[in-house]
Amino acid sequence: MPKAEKVVTVAEITDKFRSSSAAVVTEYRGLTMAQLTELRRSLGKDTAYTVAKNTLVKRAAADAGVTGLAGVCVGAPAVAFIGGEPVDAAKALRDFAKTHPLLVIKGGLLDGCKIEPAEVSKLADLESRDVLLAKMAGAMLATLTKAAYVFNALPSQVARLAAALQDKRIADGEVLEAAPAAEAADGAAVVAAAEAVVAEEADEVAKEIITAEGAAAEAAEAAVEAAQVEAEVEAVEEIAVAEVIAEEAVAVELAEEIAVIEEVAEEAIAEAPDEAAAEEVLAEAAVAEVVAIEAAAEDIEVIEAVAEELAEEVLAEGTEPVTQEQAEQA
Repeated sequence: MPKAEKVVTVAEITDKFRSSSAAVVTEYRGLTMAQLTELRRSLGKDTAYTVAKNTLVKRAAADAGVTGLAGVCVGAPAVAFIGGEPVDAAKALRDFAKTHPLLVIKGGLLDGCKIEPAEVSKLADLESRDVLLAKMAGAMLATLTKAAYVFNALPSQVARLAAALQDKRIADGEVLEAAPAAEAADGAAVVAAAEAVVAEEADEVAKEIITAEGAAAEAAEAAVEAAQVEAEVEAVEEIAVAEVIAEEAVAVELAEEIAVIEEVAEEAIAEAPDEAAAEEVLAEAAVAEVVAIEAAAEDIEVIEAVAEELAEEVLAEGTEPVTQEQAEQA
């Protein structure tokens, strides 16, 4: 990865550390591109699952003032930066790890404090904020429903009592006087006022419905844009995963080649007739190791160049993600 690109990556991860309510460090070694995409989708739009080299993650954590993660940011780390509800993200990671054991939860941060893997599991066992709010809303709704029933029943009860009283007075032989015209007029005024209040409330409800429909349309547009951005981010991160895997393969191959060179050199030194011949063997082995290291460095440069080119293509195309075959070319 070119130096300028590393600086940008560190800055982005630093910003995520600072802006996230929580972060969980995992190791994804062995997971396929399709599985990583499935994991990102299960985490939702409020959590960014970021893959990067451990050295870049450590540097970004240090720049953000985060301590305690150096011991878990080893190997092939990927950090789930949680912008929404930590409980939901913890549940998604725990459930995914159950069905995909290659995903290892190594620890993380919650409100700036380091947490261990066991604490992430405890966090996942809690009920989410939405569930708690739903329960509270249900309790409040039940109370309001009872109150509404009582209030609605009062007028009908009063009317029944009035009718019963009138029937009793008639049964007792009392002659009832007709209601004065003023009282009738007052009753009509009350009815008219009630109808006006109902009409005003209906207008308010209609306005609220129109406002809600407009907000829903805006939310739908924002969701489409967010989905496009998420697709681009997923594709670029898939390329980064492929880059790390390819570079690790080159490193393993280099280590094996150097081991073979040293083994052959040891055998040749053991059979060397004199010290001069042994020194010549050592010199040849050193040259062979330098050549192998230079070749590995060239391979890594090619991998980084291909990865950068694929990432630029994804960002230029906008919505069309890179396929797994393209990413594996890195």
